[in-house]
Amino acid sequence: VSLQGRPDVLLTIKVHVVEQIIELLNMTGDKKLKCIRFGSVFFGTSKIERALIHNKSPEPINWVAIVQDDSVGEELGTNIQQRTDVALNNLTYLSKIRDIDVTSFISCVPNEGTLSPYQKTAITFCFSPKLIYDSKKDVDPSHRQDYALFLRFESVGSKDGFLRDDDNTINKNDRFQKVELALTGSGLPVALQFDPGMVLNFAPCVMGEHSEVLCIMQNRTKSLPVIYHFRKTAHFKIDPERGKINEGCMQIVMCSFIPRQVGTFKVKQVIEIIGLVADENLQSLSMKPFHHIHLDFNSVCKPFTKEVVMKINPGISPLVSNPTGQFVVKDFAKCKDYAPVAMLQSAKARIHSHEASKDTVKDALIAFPNDRAASIRPGEQGKHFRTIFTKIPRYNYVDPDFAYTKIEELEKRVHQNYYEKYIKCLRSVRLQKQAERESRYSYDELNIGLQPGSGLKSPSLSESDIEDETSSAECQIKNDKMLCTRNIASKEAESLKKKVLKGLKSEPSTPQEKQDCSLILTSKQIHQVIVGPSVLNFGDVCVNSTNTHPLHVINMLPMHILIQLDIDLEELQKTKQLSYVIPPTTSTYISMIFESPTIGKFWKSFTFTVNNTPGGHILVMAVVQLAKLELSSNEIVLRPHGFAMKACFRGTVRLYNRQNYFAQFKWLPVRKERRMVFSIRPSKGVVEAYSSLECEVTWQPGFSSPERGEFILQVYKGNALTLKCVAHVIISLTYDFYFKGYKLVEYTYLYMVEYI
Repeated sequence: VSLQGRPDVLLTIKVHVVEQIIELLNMTGDKKLKCIRFGSVFFGTSKIERALIHNKSPEPINWVAIVQDDSVGEELGTNIQQRTDVALNNLTYLSKIRDIDVTSFISCVPNEGTLSPYQKTAITFCFSPKLIYDSKKDVDPSHRQDYALFLRFESVGSKDGFLRDDDNTINKNDRFQKVELALTGSGLPVALQFDPGMVLNFAPCVMGEHSEVLCIMQNRTKSLPVIYHFRKTAHFKIDPERGKINEGCMQIVMCSFIPRQVGTFKVKQVIEIIGLVADENLQSLSMKPFHHIHLDFNSVCKPFTKEVVMKINPGISPLVSNPTGQFVVKDFAKCKDYAPVAMLQSAKARIHSHEASKDTVKDALIAFPNDRAASIRPGEQGKHFRTIFTKIPRYNYVDPDFAYTKIEELEKRVHQNYYEKYIKCLRSVRLQKQAERESRYSYDELNIGLQPGSGLKSPSLSESDIEDETSSAECQIKNDKMLCTRNIASKEAESLKKKVLKGLKSEPSTPQEKQDCSLILTSKQIHQVIVGPSVLNFGDVCVNSTNTHPLHVINMLPMHILIQLDIDLEELQKTKQLSYVIPPTTSTYISMIFESPTIGKFWKSFTFTVNNTPGGHILVMAVVQLAKLELSSNEIVLRPHGFAMKACFRGTVRLYNRQNYFAQFKWLPVRKERRMVFSIRPSKGVVEAYSSLECEVTWQPGFSSPERGEFILQVYKGNALTLKCVAHVIISLTYDFYFKGYKLVEYTYLYMVEYI
């Protein structure tokens, strides 16, 4: 660092680059967690275990929990203690168990979220096995179901999905961004055996007496105790009503029949099995009934007959007499029943009605003829009683000590009016809802009153007219339900079938698109949007060459999403469109264009957002090189072809362009001479990308022609190579003599032989 008037200072910058690491720890935080063993629990109950999820990195991270229900080594409902031959005879039951939803008995709360740097958050695992009944068997200890599952906690971001990068070593650090947890547990049925059986027959008895039956309850489960509770049932008593039966133990229960009325009794006695059941938040447990057992109680209560003795009462009038006034039951004085009071509002009755007098009260009550014993009983002030025949007013005594005061009468009336209004209001609301329901279902926009036989028919709809209406409620995912790999794979396959390659919008335009793209997505929803591959590896590319690589986008959500690529790299600026509206459950790809003027390794990343929510980053890799050509051979030996002196030595050399950009070249001789004995055709040209070109080398023979030559292959803005040319020849002379007359004649033969 240079400052004016001061000496230079060397500034050292040190950075420790780390990976994003997710860890699972026990609740004390001193040990990594690899497996959680729930043990054995009854079907219908739950067991909770807790752990800590730790972000061991200096950056915040979004995470999500996924059930790996297609992994190797999982067990779903298999009884590992069962013999093999027994399991093979019940394959239908095993296949039925494997079809259940894993997330229905395994939950993780929370199963998504955001962790700050070095933050630890407690998560709760809940195991709630459900019993799947087999119609061919009774529930017994053999219905044990063992489970072994795997959960994966990983960071939310770019992922390959069905894609895999060619260079697998690039993604080797992804193992730090995910962690796997094994969960094991067993579900057991409640196995209670009753002796003498599920039906108890009590001996008949009369009221005031009771009969008893001894019942023995045995817990056939050898690993869990059973807590029971007998519900209260009329005319029956259980002792003890509640209790606990340890593993493999028995409990003696006394069942008593104590009738309080005459008749035949066939009662279902309910036994509640109590255990720890998860609450709605799946983070706490409470003791609740989770299983019910029904016993049949049968008995009869016989009536008790008592002889009624009547005696004559000649003179003294009894307290209450029968209509004749002569006979009375001996024990009638013990009866607690009271005489009837005339409370029948029958002002409109006209039985034996004579000519009504002017004093007849319209709202008078009719008095029965035999109500004299109660005629002087205190009554209400506003009620009047008259005889049924002559309409004569009866005497009605009002006791001022016990009668209502005016204030009490007013309060009573207000209270009565309040409930009358409440009932009327409920009735009006009910009628209003009923009217709305009838009007809603009776109204039809297509029905305009035409008869079916009038000749008009409804138009047939085309596929373009049919639109799937996806409500926002379907897009919501329950917080307590986890994602599973099998589900995601099926959604991914469904989305891959619907490919959209053209006409993608850069911004939402319709109201539905604007509503969907304005929603804030959760980590689980972002995880169902695949943008990948996570590494765009362009490989070896040439300087200033244009290279394309597809970036796949898979939307598994039933809603529109807005994908925005935040690219500020100069090398990717030629990518045409950086914002896309992806339709529901579809897939597409984006052509990424890379062009770099700088030689060297390129290793940079850019981020993307889903509905303006950070979705992850994409790593861009490339090795930028100069244009380069390769020779099939650095040295060529020219051999003769034919007998012509001018074309007897020739050979070929091939130029290879293994890069993605065309290469311009030209041949230059190393030594320039007046007479060029070596020549190459073509002397210059272009080799297209990933192709080759063959060049022909020739040598003109002569006594002064050199046998060796060199050419330089010069690539425009690229490398340079040297080609050596060799033409070795042997000249052989043959002499022949013969006599022509008296003269000696000499012939010389010249042979040019190729050097091998």
